[in-house]
Amino acid sequence: MNHTVPHPLSNKLYLANINNLSYSTPEDVHLYSTFYRRFLNHNVALVDRCGKISMPYNFELYEKFKMPTDLTNFNMSYEDCCMQRAEELINLSKQLNKPIVIMYSGGIDSTLVVISFLKLLQKENIRDRIIIAMTPEGINENPNFYYRFIIKNFNLISSENFSYFFNGQYIILGGEHNDQLFGSDITQKVGLVWGFEKLFNSYKDELLYRWLLHMGLEEKHARFWFDMLVWSAETSPCEIKTSFDLFWWLNFNFKWQSVFFRILLRVNTDDRKNINKEFISNYFHHFYSGVNFQKWSMTHPHLKIKDSWLSYKFYVKDLIYEFTQDGIYREQKVKWGSLYKLFIAKNTPVGLTTNFEYLNVIDKDYFYNPNNSFKNGYKQ
Repeated sequence: MNHTVPHPLSNKLYLANINNLSYSTPEDVHLYSTFYRRFLNHNVALVDRCGKISMPYNFELYEKFKMPTDLTNFNMSYEDCCMQRAEELINLSKQLNKPIVIMYSGGIDSTLVVISFLKLLQKENIRDRIIIAMTPEGINENPNFYYRFIIKNFNLISSENFSYFFNGQYIILGGEHNDQLFGSDITQKVGLVWGFEKLFNSYKDELLYRWLLHMGLEEKHARFWFDMLVWSAETSPCEIKTSFDLFWWLNFNFKWQSVFFRILLRVNTDDRKNINKEFISNYFHHFYSGVNFQKWSMTHPHLKIKDSWLSYKFYVKDLIYEFTQDGIYREQKVKWGSLYKLFIAKNTPVGLTTNFEYLNVIDKDYFYNPNNSFKNGYKQ
């Protein structure tokens, strides 16, 4: 269903282009929208997975994304989480009798996804079970891995046509949420401005507040957002100590839902009718979305980064090295975005409702939430 006007029963959103929501003049909306215009891109709509902070628009938390709170007796390693996740998806593939299409870019996250399946499956059946969707850029980003492991073991299709994969013939598997597990790419920019070592001081140094000012927020808006994010972090189920941790919390808690749904906005028009909760449970997944990955992230802050941007995800690169023995990739590979290349020139709706209606125009008054934390305070 491709609506420009929302159905009366679908007045809540999973995701929306914030630039299409934020042209009203009330102070709460102004306070809310300036953060987006200066700090985030238009594909992000913040949703508090802890359920404490409500936005000026009716965003609803997808039920599977509620923040884990019980971290007691959690003792899985990151590699344990990878192998458990790969086995879980293989079992789903067998149950549905559908192949898994891995969205592969050659980057750190998707490379470890492929390695996890290579470890789990025997070579004689992996070609029947797994398909690799990629572009030539995936070869350039990691040529050794492509020639040693991809071309020899998998059938390939072009990921440029990914918007047509949502027809129930494949289990689509992305590599999203690993960035949310390990930190925030904003910290790279912060480190370039003030020095990377500053990120590992206490968040009480207000580095995030200074970054908001640096990005052009008014002082009172920057103060509100910083204080609110600190309050959210201090009431979280895990310990937040440093500015790096605080940037991670912003990414991990508030951006998780947008990261999951943004690919679904790019489904081709004819297949949008397929998208619902049942379809998502069966045919659309991100490898790193599982609860155990989240618990690992919340309990292992020391394994996310060392003392430089080059060391970001060092633990993941070490696991890749154990499998490939490619020392150059481990020592020199840095994270950069890949999805934007696939999103270019896509005719993309601006919103997705909780009834899975695709919106080309958003009625900002219809979706306005007067009982929000920007109007009534966030310590309610």
